[in-house]
This record gives sequence, C-alpha cells and structure tokens, in this order.
Amino acid sequence: MLACVLMVGGCALGAKPAPATFDLAAPRSVPGSGSTSIQFAVTEPTVVGALNSERIVVRPAPAAITYLSGAQWSDRAPKLVQARLIDTFRNSGRVRSVGMPGGAVVNDIGLVTDLQDFHIDAQQGIAVVTIAVRIVSDQSGRVIASRTFTASTPISGSRAEDMVAALNASFDKVATDLVVWTLDRI
Repeated sequence: MLACVLMVGGCALGAKPAPATFDLAAPRSVPGSGSTSIQFAVTEPTVVGALNSERIVVRPAPAAITYLSGAQWSDRAPKLVQARLIDTFRNSGRVRSVGMPGGAVVNDIGLVTDLQDFHIDAQQGIAVVTIAVRIVSDQSGRVIASRTFTASTPISGSRAEDMVAALNASFDKVATDLVVWTLDRI
C-alpha cells in the first residue's frame, strides 16, 4: 500500500511520464518461390553509437543527432532489426532454419549486417532505413555476396506514431528486398 502511495506521490510531484514504446514490424509476406535447405544465422547489426539505443533517432540537420521526445523502441535498434529480419526470413516460408548466431544449429552461412541508417530526417520529412548485408560462408569465412539496401518514406504527420509508421514502412521495404535478394543467392 505504501509503495502505491509513493508511486502516486511521485507522479504528483512532477515525475515524467514513461515514454511511449513502439515495436518494429516484420513484413508478413515476401514474394518469391522455391525454398532453401541452407541453415544460417543473422548477426546483430553493427551500428554507430547513436543507433545503439532504444531511443528513436532524429536528424534535424545532416551532422546533428537528437532523439524523438517521449518515444522509444521496445529494444535497442540493432537487436530489434536483427529479430525482425529473422522474422521476415521465417515469414517468407522459404527457409529451413534461420536464427541468431550461437544456437545449437550448425550454420552453412552467416548474414552479417550493418545498420547504417535508421532515423527520421527532419529536414526532408522522411524516415530512412539503410542496411548493408554480406553473405559469408561459415566454413571459409569468404564473402559470397554483398549489397546495401535503403528506403525512405514520407512522414504523414508530426506525431511519434506518424514517424514510427514511416520507419516501419521503410524497414518493410528494406527487409523484403534484403530477404528476396538473399534467398536468390543461397
């Protein structure tokens, strides 16, 4: 009872409300046909420090970084992107086994990713997502193929929900293209 009173009292004394928490959605379907028996892992993307957070990045100018006030992701951006890329591969219905590195499965290849852009461009009013990917042989360590995928989506309003919806749309395009390209090469 005292804990409840203290918590309510803290709110009454001007404590900040918790930020709205948003999730990233994986595309539900992916075009293409055929399947692969190759087992692989998707690495957690490498990122610059500003993206290695739950906070939603806003770029008010090319060299400036801020964060969307009162909003956050449900996990660190690289972890969220990794999980949703894995979900997208699974949603394709074309893979035998895909997961995170370090599981009990012996992988044939690794998908090494770099999250280069995952932000709101305030000057242009767009949400930008860029992911570079390398398909790497787990046996030899050789890069089999590499490519960078990028998408931008106009933001339809000024609310956090509008910005997150645009980031989701950009991610949807990048994830779909990345999965189709990868599955065509393995």
